[in-house]
Amino acid sequence: MDWWVLELIVTSVLVLILFVLGPVIKRFGKSYAADIFRSNPRTGKSYLVLMDVAYYLIFTAFILFTISFERESAWSQEVGADQLESAAVRVGGMLLLMGILHGLNVISLPIIGRLLGLGRTLEEDTPEPKAA
Repeated sequence: MDWWVLELIVTSVLVLILFVLGPVIKRFGKSYAADIFRSNPRTGKSYLVLMDVAYYLIFTAFILFTISFERESAWSQEVGADQLESAAVRVGGMLLLMGILHGLNVISLPIIGRLLGLGRTLEEDTPEPKAA
């Protein structure tokens, strides 16, 4: 198999991971976000939309950064161990980045929800000025 065939396969796998894992993470994360933003559901929905945009921007950039349009000098014309290792690193790197960012989001979401909810309760506790 030529080097570019493996490159197409790996890029296709990365795009497939992007479009399969994103909706899965979102589907299972909706109830978690609903619990966090219970006092302010509109903020929770807005936060999820912004996180979706960030998700697709980050991982689309990762895919574009790792595409090879030219055979690297260490690779032979046919697929060899060096190119297979490079392909495995690309897929593993994307999954690792997804896992780290997802973990950070899960850990930081309660803090963000608390801060945004606190702002709302402060607004509600402030008395309105009396009309003269």
